[in-house]
Amino acid sequence: MPNTTHTVSWLMLILLLTSAENLKAERDMRNHPSIFQAWNGIENRPNENELHRLARHDLIFHDPYSLLRIPWNISEQQPYQGIATNLNPDQLDTARQRKQQLLSLNPDLLLLVEIRCRDAKYLSRENETQVENWWEVGYFPPDSPYWLRDGNGKPVLGWGEDTNGDGKIDTNDTVLSYLIDFTNPDMQNLMVNQAVALYASGLFDGIMVDWWNEDYATSAIGVDDWSATILTPTAEVEARLSILRKIREHVGDDFLILVNANMRQTPKSAPYVNGLFMECYKSEYDKGYSLDQIRQMEETLLWAEQHLREPRINCLEGWRVVTDYMGDLKTRVMERNSEENRQWMRMITTLSLTHSDGYVLFGDDNAIPAPDHLHNWYDFWDVDLGQPIQEKAVQYQGVEGLFVRAFENGWVVYNRSGSQQIVAFDDSTVGVNSGNRQLRHAVPDFDGEILLKEKRKD
Repeated sequence: MPNTTHTVSWLMLILLLTSAENLKAERDMRNHPSIFQAWNGIENRPNENELHRLARHDLIFHDPYSLLRIPWNISEQQPYQGIATNLNPDQLDTARQRKQQLLSLNPDLLLLVEIRCRDAKYLSRENETQVENWWEVGYFPPDSPYWLRDGNGKPVLGWGEDTNGDGKIDTNDTVLSYLIDFTNPDMQNLMVNQAVALYASGLFDGIMVDWWNEDYATSAIGVDDWSATILTPTAEVEARLSILRKIREHVGDDFLILVNANMRQTPKSAPYVNGLFMECYKSEYDKGYSLDQIRQMEETLLWAEQHLREPRINCLEGWRVVTDYMGDLKTRVMERNSEENRQWMRMITTLSLTHSDGYVLFGDDNAIPAPDHLHNWYDFWDVDLGQPIQEKAVQYQGVEGLFVRAFENGWVVYNRSGSQQIVAFDDSTVGVNSGNRQLRHAVPDFDGEILLKEKRKD
């Protein structure tokens, strides 16, 4: 397809501002792009302290201790986090101070706590006696009814790391978790009680629940055989909806619920959920995403923006291309900064900006043995676009896969059209990636750009 020129005039901008007044009234005042942190954080800013690295993000989910240095109220007599339903009261002041420090750096920051539903750390009684510290036991007691068990009464493997890179996870690898029986009503009530404790503390904005889907049973008998299940899809969906209903009934409308549905839509959960964590899986760690996968990201993200409850907090995460599977810190930082990965970062970022009012992250592929979701901070994310003043997913001049969206301080261009495209303006704009100040900007295929208005001198 030949290059195509699209003109965006200042008159059009005025019209967009007028038509977007109702949209802006419903949005928060957060500027874009908005970056989120999924558990683990930034690795390429060693000279910044932890609080400053955290506060670069506008939304973070993790455990309460990692966020605000307040653990669940466990003790040597009761060391299991899974059955703790209160935060440690001795750490409340420390947590409040740390939150105030974070908000002083970023007033828009949202803090969400993960509540475990599908899987968690398991230790047998024998292994419990070998831990160095009492708090290093499993999530529940080994004989707890909350563990999902197979036909022989043994706990079921849930997840692990493919430490040898052979493309599968088995007992020769590092097993990280075992499955929880979340169909157990008592287990569901534990989740509700933890959510209520987080809500009542006033320290956190909501919760995040991992491994969420409505399409099939995720309870695998063996982690290398995902087709076999113990629970039925019907039983799982009923249990999931029961959990959401119970939590929402107890925390009201303003407490946020984020679920990790990957690239799947969750219509049954939609009335209770504020956002999808779209952890966009790909099967080959050394390759990028296909066009079909990118289209699925767009479709699911737009669906979530239209159907989930407000305020919406959809979070899109793309994974980088990995060359050195066993790479150390220096290698990870360097690979994330390759030209190929920087292009993928721009594409994922601009996809999010043109198709949502949510949050975005570009980080490591979960396949590698390093902790998941570690990432670099990119200068591309430091710009201030202000707020969107145009509808989402607007395609220009009939060019399939070319999207331009207006913001208060500029435009975002996202291109998956199949060829390079040129976008032209009546006044010069500055490309954040290219650095070019001009009327016309070329954006390659499978790439994106942020174009900022030039500041006018009075």
